[in-house]
Amino acid sequence: MKETVLMFAIPDRSVRNDLRNLLAPMKLQIIYVEKPKYNRTLASLAGLKPMQELPLPYDGPEFDMPLLIFSGIPDQKLGVIIDGLKAYDKCDFPLKAVMTETSRNWAAAYAFMHIKAEHASLHPM
Repeated sequence: MKETVLMFAIPDRSVRNDLRNLLAPMKLQIIYVEKPKYNRTLASLAGLKPMQELPLPYDGPEFDMPLLIFSGIPDQKLGVIIDGLKAYDKCDFPLKAVMTETSRNWAAAYAFMHIKAEHASLHPM
């Protein structure tokens, strides 16, 4: 399984490029997912399953905060990535998750709603 990071809702191209540069030494596959693909499963976006043609692109709202999904990355390496993200001061990434056997079959839009709700329950305002 290829070690992959799926990035969502990071509109600033310079931030996306900075993240690519930060993660490049770790030999990760970095995929920025555009809004029309938010109805696809995490597994297909990460290249773990063939991409199926869907009749219509996603037409719901844009995610209102950045989301990073990690796939196939060993725990020790994931710790290094998280430490690097904490030190990065141009953008905050409160929504991060590891793809699981269950979540791999979720559409990206569903994953975002689930992860955001979980984050809110753990970090009440």
